Amino acid sequence: MKTAIVKISHLVEVPELKQYYTPQSVEELATSIDVDGLKMPIIVTEKYEIIDGYRRVEAMLLLGKEYIDVWIDDVEPIIFERIIRNMYRTKTTDDYVKELKTVFVKYPKRMGKKSEDGEVYNRNEKISKALNKKYSGKDTITKLEEITKKDIEGNLLTKGIIEKNWKVETCHEFLKEWLDIDLSNKYGYTEKLKSGEINIKDANNLVKTRYYLDNEYQDTFVIPEKATNYNIDCVELGKIEKHINTVDLLFTSPPYFILRNYLNEGENQVGHEETKEEYCTRIAKLIKAAVPTLKETANVIINIGETYDNGVGYGIPQLLKSSIEKETGLIYKDQLLWSKPNPKPQNETIKRPINNVEYLLWFVVNPKKAKYNMLSYTIGDRVTKISYGAKDVDKDGKIWDKNISLTKPYQKIYSHIKEQDIAKIIEAKTGKNMDVYSICKEGHPAIMCSVLPVVPILMCTNENDIVLDIFSGSNVVGRMSLLLNRKILTTELSKQYYNIGCKMLKNSINDFNKEELDIINQIAYGEENLVSIAA
Repeated sequence: MKTAIVKISHLVEVPELKQYYTPQSVEELATSIDVDGLKMPIIVTEKYEIIDGYRRVEAMLLLGKEYIDVWIDDVEPIIFERIIRNMYRTKTTDDYVKELKTVFVKYPKRMGKKSEDGEVYNRNEKISKALNKKYSGKDTITKLEEITKKDIEGNLLTKGIIEKNWKVETCHEFLKEWLDIDLSNKYGYTEKLKSGEINIKDANNLVKTRYYLDNEYQDTFVIPEKATNYNIDCVELGKIEKHINTVDLLFTSPPYFILRNYLNEGENQVGHEETKEEYCTRIAKLIKAAVPTLKETANVIINIGETYDNGVGYGIPQLLKSSIEKETGLIYKDQLLWSKPNPKPQNETIKRPINNVEYLLWFVVNPKKAKYNMLSYTIGDRVTKISYGAKDVDKDGKIWDKNISLTKPYQKIYSHIKEQDIAKIIEAKTGKNMDVYSICKEGHPAIMCSVLPVVPILMCTNENDIVLDIFSGSNVVGRMSLLLNRKILTTELSKQYYNIGCKMLKNSINDFNKEELDIINQIAYGEENLVSIAA
């Protein structure tokens, strides 16, 4: 490579080479050259065509310079020559995308052919070297090339690989296996990928989970003698003859008023009525439709939260109570509070005292016959202690002969029961419900607290009784019912959440442990009541 000093006006610009990289400011470079001189000559062909150094030329012109140091190389003025001399240049993501595509074109596939120098043509090795060995291995380079050729609009996956260190294999999996499924089923995860709401790993998992769930569960999911889950409007349930007069407890949590979107379709969603009165009347009529399923001894408990507008409550719990009484014929029995530590205000900017409770509106079909089990864990001086979550000691100091290690689901139930020490208030910590998120990372817009149903179920049912949830969502009520050895009947209108709920029921059957449930029953009811409660 020869060196020379050339008059800048004699240099020949190659538009394709000059415009290849994203334009950058030259002011800072000009200042550096003015202080320290030109440290690196530009590279030109023997015809003085500029291969590399366009910014340096601009900086020299800005400084009023007439001559510039050059290296003269016997090469063609092509894009690839520009790329290999700019490995350490500060580049934009678009620059890197261009480089990738150019390198793949530079080294085409040559089935069994040798290089011009007679050596075996190793395409993958040459591509890896041209890309500064950032990518290597035949499988990785093959997948990367396919991604650059068939990428989503805007080079989404290629840019993710460059900017966010997304793995080539993970991007290729989405492109080949899940992109078409997501688009054809209108799941919407590709759009979330574009907006940055999720990463490529999440996109793969979410589409895969959603697709498998959609194809695994039909409109009715049954676990014989344990669970029935319907993907139907709850108003249809009261028309199914086999469920008439079978339910012992209806425990459900309706959608909040004007706070959440639950269905992808977004049409006629419960909770989006124009007025609070219309909302409460609609909820009451949906409950009324399920009344034919209730036994005369049944209880109905509705978990409902307040809605606020600029810090002022709508009075939803009180209005809903009146609407249920008016529309359903159910008899109001009592009101329990669910105390939630550290709740978050609902999309509000105005300061107000944070409401840390929700309401459990308690109704019965017949006040004289309604089933009720007295829970004894707060009575007298009875103290139950558990060491390592297993060893039970009664008030007389008697230790069980066998130490039992509680599994996670029952340890959670035990810890929850242990917290209950104030009459008519259920204390339950909110937090991420991992039972749901382990099935689908997207979860549900308003997942019920995993242990909230425990106390109502224990109070209002015996083992093998039937619990009904008409707004089952991801089926938290169903899971807790099965863990407590009750049967569960549920409806869910959204196919997506219905599918998650079916998986929750299957997992709960696997997690059931009668021996550990006996420990929970002894804590909740006391030994003297166990026989009658289990009957």
